[in-house]
Amino acid sequence: MELVLVKLGGSLITDKDKPYTARPDMMIQLVKQVSLIRHENPNLKLIIGNGAGSFAHQSAKRYNTIDGFFSDVEKLGFCLVHQDALDLNILLAKFFLQAGLPVISLPPLALAVTQDKKLFTLDFSAIENSLAAGLIPLVFGDVVLDKAIGGTIISTDTLLAELAKYFFIQGNFQVRLVNAGNYPGVRGQDGQVLSNITPANYPLIKAALGQSESVDVTGGMLTKVEEFFAISSLGIDCWIIDGNITGNLARAVLKQPAQGTLIRAF
Repeated sequence: MELVLVKLGGSLITDKDKPYTARPDMMIQLVKQVSLIRHENPNLKLIIGNGAGSFAHQSAKRYNTIDGFFSDVEKLGFCLVHQDALDLNILLAKFFLQAGLPVISLPPLALAVTQDKKLFTLDFSAIENSLAAGLIPLVFGDVVLDKAIGGTIISTDTLLAELAKYFFIQGNFQVRLVNAGNYPGVRGQDGQVLSNITPANYPLIKAALGQSESVDVTGGMLTKVEEFFAISSLGIDCWIIDGNITGNLARAVLKQPAQGTLIRAF
């Protein structure tokens, strides 16, 4: 059975340069593509994650939440970051539900605990049970509790990478990951979009990968590629695609030619 984990990037579903500004037209376009995917392959299992975009990244930077909370102000900030993440996720979920897609929001706060920013415990039983029930888990980057520093942030990319590894190791699914963002793919040193990244060319292009130009507390393209490159070694194909192109997400998920960069182990 196939499982595809889909990331709807924060830069795609929000205007990352305008605080708390969603892009509802883009959300609706992406939801239509997910509807098409379900129609074309009803047996395909999906887990969808959305980035924080211009919502939670704003408050996360203001309160430096990724480095923990110690004062009362920082504790309040932790909660405000969570609320910002929820606000965007709820807005996206409404578009899915209006389209008749059975998404269920599952916050990382209820799935993971860290220690010194490193994952300590993960409990994906709610996601497993949701998939078994025929639902589409909708996860997102969010705050999590940390046993050493009170709390921190886990990115959508990290969460989806951990989910990909988890379900791959279970052995019940053929797992792929598709990241749709507000970019054409991964650019090399010459500025051109790379068709693929493998162990053979990764050292050469790593220097060309930069951080996000907008407010992004969890890193930019370099962090994204490093996480996906690591899980590709298991045999999990990872796509970083242009989400602005109508139909591109559906094509990538349905294994049709798509505009973007494929990260794989060979």
